[in-house]
Amino acid sequence: MRLYFSKNSKLFSTLICLSLFSTFSFILLLISTTYSYLNDYQQQQSMRICLPFSLNRISSTVHQKLSCQSLNYNLNQSKPFTSTSYNSDLNNIMSEIESTSTTQPQSNGIAQKEGELAEFLKNQKQLFLNDLKNDNADGWTIVMGNEAGDLDSIASSISYSYLSTVIGSKTVNKKSIPLILTPFNLMKLRPENILALNLASITDLKNTLLYPEEIPISTLDLFNKKGIKFSLVDHNKLLPQFGVNDNSVESIIDHHEDENQHLEKSVNPRLIINPIGSCSSLVTKYFKPFWEEFSTSKEANIPKEISTLLLSSILIDTSGLKPDRKATKIDYESASFLYPKSSLYNNDNSTSLVNGNAENNANENENSIIEFSQDGSNIPKDLIDLNNYLQNTKNDVSNLNTSELLLRDYKEYILSTSSLKFPSLKIGLSTVPLSLKKWLSSQSQNDFKIFKDQIDIYMNEKNLDLQGILTSFNNSQNKHKREFILIVRKSKQGAIQSQIEAQRILLELKNGLEDNTKYNEILNLQKWDKDNKGSVSSWEVFDKEMQVWKQGNAKSTRKQVAPILRDLIAQLQ
Repeated sequence: MRLYFSKNSKLFSTLICLSLFSTFSFILLLISTTYSYLNDYQQQQSMRICLPFSLNRISSTVHQKLSCQSLNYNLNQSKPFTSTSYNSDLNNIMSEIESTSTTQPQSNGIAQKEGELAEFLKNQKQLFLNDLKNDNADGWTIVMGNEAGDLDSIASSISYSYLSTVIGSKTVNKKSIPLILTPFNLMKLRPENILALNLASITDLKNTLLYPEEIPISTLDLFNKKGIKFSLVDHNKLLPQFGVNDNSVESIIDHHEDENQHLEKSVNPRLIINPIGSCSSLVTKYFKPFWEEFSTSKEANIPKEISTLLLSSILIDTSGLKPDRKATKIDYESASFLYPKSSLYNNDNSTSLVNGNAENNANENENSIIEFSQDGSNIPKDLIDLNNYLQNTKNDVSNLNTSELLLRDYKEYILSTSSLKFPSLKIGLSTVPLSLKKWLSSQSQNDFKIFKDQIDIYMNEKNLDLQGILTSFNNSQNKHKREFILIVRKSKQGAIQSQIEAQRILLELKNGLEDNTKYNEILNLQKWDKDNKGSVSSWEVFDKEMQVWKQGNAKSTRKQVAPILRDLIAQLQ
């Protein structure tokens, strides 16, 4: 039996109306659902810690998860995943960043796998804050790096905390937690730190790491009222905001010049070796015997994220284990120990390097040492690739303004003088991975007056008497170069009250830096004239308030500059 409908029939008209209504309802539902999804997505993304530049050169997936720029991507232009070709070892690491897991939503809106190290840090943070809240914090040790917050400080503090708690020894505390001195909202200023932490499967930075603003009491009361002690890494003098009691410091591991503080026998270890490329190398050196014993006597090994994080720090501090860029014997030995234990290591690629024996099985390889040559000639390609990526990430500061550039790698000092009028001066030293010429042009303010005004605003906010700026960059011939800028400021709130006094101090410091034979060998300062070679530079209009030099010895860093300024300022009358 067949049914035929006339176009004029009531049944036909009814079916057409129903069909149109259903289609219209479906479209409304689709629009509503899409809007709701995008609104939720944007709210999630607003909580992200992200890298402030494009990562499409790695892959579109990495870009969307880690780059701030992905917040504005066009949904209609999304492309299928394509990954840059790395060798297999580094590609495994990048795959870890790209991989997602639905098991645990992250506070940054990204669901990613987290490792054993991240789980440990989250647990320690919760335990510590609970004990602090319940007035039961006695017995805890806070492990912290220096206030500049570079990768070496972060990696050293995290690794020391984990290793001292899990491996332990007679001289380290079992209840320890790393404190990241960089406030959470400023972590974006160091994208290389975010990258390295992600490589170590630490992705939920807000909930995993402890920041100063999360401590509910004054940092001065941590020891005095709660009995909490401190372990110092990447510096060897307790910062003033944590008190001046020598009994509060439990241990020190550092590669800076020894400031001869905390000399009590109870400070153990007190391991200070200078020069060494990276403090992470010293942390590895100290824990190596405990680590080896633990690995042979226990079923479970130390998670690979620890070795990966320490290795990333060593690479970035030694420019890829280059002997002419701060790498020393201890750096090579530590990297050799860490590499086969890291997520980077691949047996297929590297067995020929392990103790010269290609017959080692996987377990033996993980507990072996790669013998890296101290001339840097046999560094595996994985480490070279990772160093290049870390360095490129570190040096991409095109999105930062002058204040942010000064703040991202900043240390502050109170230095004593010989003057009764100003017994001490407050000094800031900032390292900036950018040439001064490029800095001026990239800010669309190729003008020293505007540049100086911006620095004055920064110094006023920090209430600084002196600000030193150390630029570090590669020139067009890929040669490493440095510059040094010194600004002296008079202020009613500061120690230097008059412009005449400020000019005198700057002149004395200039003469000391240029005329002292010892300091000249360390720095080799020469007049900066990049904007007008061989003639008067535009900065010289302000030479009573600031001095700008090319630094002939590019090997000297803030570790060398700070002691020189300390000695010169100590002589000021």
